Amino acid sequence: MGTNKRYADAIDRRSAEHLQRTLMRIPPCTIPMQAYGPDELVWPTEWPTVWAWISWPHKPAERVAAVARGWNDRVVVVFWMSDAGELNTVVWRNAVTRRES
Repeated sequence: MGTNKRYADAIDRRSAEHLQRTLMRIPPCTIPMQAYGPDELVWPTEWPTVWAWISWPHKPAERVAAVARGWNDRVVVVFWMSDAGELNTVVWRNAVTRRES
């Protein structure tokens, strides 16, 4: 059985777009609550801008410009904007550094 050469490019393009949309919906890895430790999370009213290393299940970790919305001595809750909209996750504190606003 052959392939439809007339529409092959359009079908390939549509498949690639579908794959990209699917990959955008995969959430980042997050730290489980059991790892937060005994200290309560602090939720300040002003959020510092940070660089955060974000881990993904389907691609290498990446450094993103984010804001820290809560933290304790072990973890930081970070939010950032991506092509998929606003994302958030919890990362280890040593995966976050302050950045200049």
